[in-house]
Amino acid sequence: MSREGSVTVRARAPASSANLGPGFDVFSVALESPHIEVEFASAPSGTKTITVEGAHAAEIDTDPNLNAAGKALSALAEEFGKPDGYVLRVRGEIPPGKGLGRSGAEAVGAILCADRKLKLGLNGLQIVRMAGNAEPSHHLDNVSASALGGFNIVTGTSTGGRKVVTTIHPPKDLGVAVLVPTVEKPSTEAARQFVPSQVKMVEHVQAMGHAARIAAAFARGDVGMILETVPWDGIIEPARAVGGLYGVDFSYLWEEKRMLLRKYHVAETISGAGPSRALWYSISEDHNRKRKNTVGVIQPAIALVTDRLRSVGYEVQEVFVTKPSSKGATIIPSQGRGGEEA
Repeated sequence: MSREGSVTVRARAPASSANLGPGFDVFSVALESPHIEVEFASAPSGTKTITVEGAHAAEIDTDPNLNAAGKALSALAEEFGKPDGYVLRVRGEIPPGKGLGRSGAEAVGAILCADRKLKLGLNGLQIVRMAGNAEPSHHLDNVSASALGGFNIVTGTSTGGRKVVTTIHPPKDLGVAVLVPTVEKPSTEAARQFVPSQVKMVEHVQAMGHAARIAAAFARGDVGMILETVPWDGIIEPARAVGGLYGVDFSYLWEEKRMLLRKYHVAETISGAGPSRALWYSISEDHNRKRKNTVGVIQPAIALVTDRLRSVGYEVQEVFVTKPSSKGATIIPSQGRGGEEA
């Protein structure tokens, strides 16, 4: 993209998987693939143009008042008193509305580009907060992962002020396959209507215990502990399953989780608000089985979930076999020049 008198800035932002079982609105992790690229150029004040390219372009709203990147850039211009004109081009392979943080990645990429172009000098947490303006209820889980990379824990301060983000490098041995089914769900904002406003004490205690163990497992780099703990969310996933967001009821999903863990040592979570399934596994265990001329763990796990979805009338439209990324959004260097991380 080129515009007279306007130098383009480009950024790449990764997809993300949020919640990781019991960590609703708290946990998220960046993924090595898929990702999107954002190109930004300044324009006269009041000129706001967004174009989208790629396989999912027809599914993305390009109205600057509705598009995630556009909403984030408007908040940035207002807060810092900067010109609000821009020409934005977005391309990439993150499917929208499937629980992989497409809108968060768009917002992060746009803010990172604008920060570089306008020389604002924002740090990583400031980029997260500005990008969060585009998210429902300004939740920061997906944007934290896309901006900062790694495994992220979003918490409020002790005084109830601004949220803070703790980022941990994910274990190198942790792999994940993301299955994107043809299940159609409402927007993420609409999906939040199925979240219960009250929970029983026993459910709260159980969720706290599981979430604490997951955080400890990431901090220790203990893949086995992660796999044993992430599938078991007894609050949000059951409520959303009842709301029909996953294409199956929760007893069906719970049975599937047990089968995957027992047969393949693979842990299943719903990615974000769904309907995508994230299958977490040990890369070394997968490779060791293959070296012994036996079936690995992840391909039969993918086949199991695919077959079960097909049995209830759905197909898997895309599969991303990937791993958590320690890197978040980055500036794509111009030819012969270096870039920086967010």
